[in-house]
Amino acid sequence: MTVAVAVPIPIVVTRPDGQAGGLIAELSARGFPVRHHPLIEIVPLADDEQAVASGLRQRILDIDHYTAVIAISMNAAAIGLDWLDRYWPQPPLGIHWCAVGPSTAEVLQREGFSVHSPVTTYDSEGLLELPVMQSDVIGGRKVLLWRGVGGREKLASELAARGAEVDYAELYERREIAWSAQQWAGTLAGEPVLLLSSNQALDIVEQQVPDLAQRVSAIMLPGERVAAAARSRGYREVLVAASARDEDMLACLQAWRAAQ
Repeated sequence: MTVAVAVPIPIVVTRPDGQAGGLIAELSARGFPVRHHPLIEIVPLADDEQAVASGLRQRILDIDHYTAVIAISMNAAAIGLDWLDRYWPQPPLGIHWCAVGPSTAEVLQREGFSVHSPVTTYDSEGLLELPVMQSDVIGGRKVLLWRGVGGREKLASELAARGAEVDYAELYERREIAWSAQQWAGTLAGEPVLLLSSNQALDIVEQQVPDLAQRVSAIMLPGERVAAAARSRGYREVLVAASARDEDMLACLQAWRAAQ
């Protein structure tokens, strides 16, 4: 009698180069077959004449004028710290350092910063609920957002409505990687689970693979708010990790595998 052997479902990690190694290693150690298929390239902006013309360098030089500095992403936190090291051998005192989610907060905390970050809802809405983001703290004060070029305006608009004077330090560009249909065919062979960081990441894949919903077993997104927006797109299963941290992604996948 021939016994059918179940073939493990592949896991596709879509984080950029340099940010996927830890998660890939953890998944592999737990027996998941893993493929890495980055969707974007993170390109830090140079400290050059354009940085002077755009005001980026001056905002870093004047960072002690700000009541709060908010890192929107892990990339923003890491690149922002590089700029800070260049011009501030000792970080200025009296600033509320804030991060949208725990992964971003950890980047700052590793460098010794005390960080304000949401504890349940890891997005702009969660950040806006923090005491240091209320009008009695930021009203009439300056707030600096560390982010990539062309980010969302919602957070800045709400901070301005609370009386803050908001500036941007746009620290990097996201460059979408254009993969061929043949390359995607290899990545999506076996109907894998696709790990994504945001609905914007899902948009990138769907633009390159219009029939994505029929070619994956499931997609995973961090946070219920993000996942809810993806459920109407026809996917067989939308898995919800508590956050984009490695341990939360792993916990979600292990629970999913145990339920199969």
